[in-house]
Order: sequence, then C-alpha cells, then structure tokens
Amino acid sequence: MSTIKDVAREAGVSISTVSFAINGTAPVAPETKKRIFETIERLNYQPNSAARGLVTRKSNNIGIFVPHPDSSIFTFSGNQLFANLLQGIGEVAGEKGYNLLLAWDRPDKEKPSKVIELARSGSVDGLLFLIPNHDHTIIDQLIEIKFPFVFMGNHYSDKPVDSVDIDNFQASYECASHLLKLGHKRIAFISPGPLDFLVSEDRYEGYSSALKDAYIEPDERLFYVGDDSKASGYRAMEHFFASGESPSAIVAGRDVQAVGILKYAKERGMDIPRDIAVVSFENSQLAEMYDITSYSTDLYVIGNNAAKMLFKLISRKKERQPQNVVIPSELFVRGSCGSVSRNDPLS
Repeated sequence: MSTIKDVAREAGVSISTVSFAINGTAPVAPETKKRIFETIERLNYQPNSAARGLVTRKSNNIGIFVPHPDSSIFTFSGNQLFANLLQGIGEVAGEKGYNLLLAWDRPDKEKPSKVIELARSGSVDGLLFLIPNHDHTIIDQLIEIKFPFVFMGNHYSDKPVDSVDIDNFQASYECASHLLKLGHKRIAFISPGPLDFLVSEDRYEGYSSALKDAYIEPDERLFYVGDDSKASGYRAMEHFFASGESPSAIVAGRDVQAVGILKYAKERGMDIPRDIAVVSFENSQLAEMYDITSYSTDLYVIGNNAAKMLFKLISRKKERQPQNVVIPSELFVRGSCGSVSRNDPLS
C-alpha cells in the first residue's frame, strides 16, 4: 500500500507539499498540484481521513439529525421521499469529499444530547436537521458554541437559524382554497404528523386561514392527526364519518394518506371526486399512480440546497445574517378533486 512518502518521492516534492495539495491548507503551484494528483492516482494512494482530520481540524463528516429511530420518518410507505432527500444531500457532500452520519436522539432530560456531543467532540463539521419541532434546547446550545447547522423545514422566527423549505402555510392555504373554489364547504384536514412538528402546525394554520377567509369556521370534528401510512388516511375517514359531520373534501398531509382515503372510499362504493374530493402533499409517484391532486414538496431540492448552505457555513470566514430559502412549489391538479366547479351535494 502506497504512503504519502511514496507520493512525495515519485512527484519530486516534500511530504508537506503533498499534504498542502491534498488538504488545501497552503498554496501549491498548479503544475505541482497536477503532478501530485497524477502521482496519487497512479500509485492508488488513499489519504487517511483520520490523519487528515488532525491536520485540517475537520472530520469530513456532516450529520443528519432526524427524529428517533422508531419515528415514522423511516417508514415512508410506497415512495422514495427520504431517499430523495439523502440523494440531494449526498450529491453535495460527495463533491466536497464528505461523509454523511445519521444521528437521532430520544428526549431524555437526565442525559446530555447526543447531537451536542457530536458537535463538541468534532465528530461532525456541521448538522442538517429534518422535521424541526418546538424544542429550542439543542438549537440554543448550537448557537452558543457557534456550530454550523441548517434546518430542512420551517425555522424559528425568533432564532438566528438558517433553513430551507417550501412555504407550508401558503401551500396548505392554496390546497384548501382550490377545494373552496370547487364549491366545497365541509373540508377536513389530516396533519402530516404530530402537531409539535412545525410542518404540521404550518399546514393546519394555512388550511384554517383559507376556511376563515371564506367565512367558514374550522370544525374540530374534521381534523385528524395523521402519520405517513395508508392506514392513517383510512383511520381518518373512519373518524370523520363517525363524527356525524362527514366531509365532502379532504386536505391530506401526505400522498400516502390520500391512498388510504381512496381505499376507504372504494370499499364503500363512494365516487372520487363526486362524493369525496382529495388534495394532498408531496406530488410523489403515488400521486401520479392514483391520480391524486397534490402539492409538490421536492425533498431532493430541499436537501441539495440545505447541504450547499451548510457547507457555506462550514467554510465561512465572517459572521453573516441567517438565510431562509423558500423552494418554489405548485399544485398539480388531477382527478381526485376534479377541476370543474360544482355545488356540494352534501350541503
């Protein structure tokens, strides 16, 4: 196995010059750098990442912080959303020569956060957060130690936090407004997850605002806390029709929930969209397969932009104001809600 000494000897330079070229810690003439990397390739030299980290004081790792392992984020049913997110992040990390570490934490007031331990130990050079919630504890600690991190999701308005997301409030407002324009009045809402997730809160607020702007007061009987499973959409339908205030249309938090809604409707001989109109989120392959009207939430683009933002933070020389990037998105109208206005037969 070739060593850095072999590379230096073959390239006719010092060991420190090879180190400078590999790590970018000092200027190296272009011709010399070219000769060094040609030698590295010819000798199939593999720089030791641990040793390189001692020189550069970098781990060449970034962490992706997700909810704890039994969270539904790991059980996306029938789609590739999480894979798309990782692909978007991984492409940027690969270009930078970085590895991805998956990190999670179960809330435990008696133990220090594993995420903070990762940051303080130098095991990662930056963190990406998926599905942020209202817990400020970790964020406050990262800000205090000036550690680079970016949210893939809504940001805290009162915190100096960088984030990348779609406008979930506006997206949900447009979904509900679309159904209102089609003549629906009793519109139910299924959250994409627990309400302590900011994405769930934002989408519920957008849905509620659209109804209120149409002089319709949201009905708590037409609200259901969902997750990312078909069963979630099915159970929501059972809940709505058992409440005595059955909806004529539904805003579902995820495409997979909408599939569960369609399953319930089919079993009971209900027509889509005449009896129940459905709008959901993600615009995934499921939406195309089942002809579901859906609002795009491109996690590949979100992950890609978040990773680029994180590497800018890692390499920054001066402090700057936080950036909150909003990814453009749109409603893709399909057969699950119809595109022609009609009167609500259940009114």
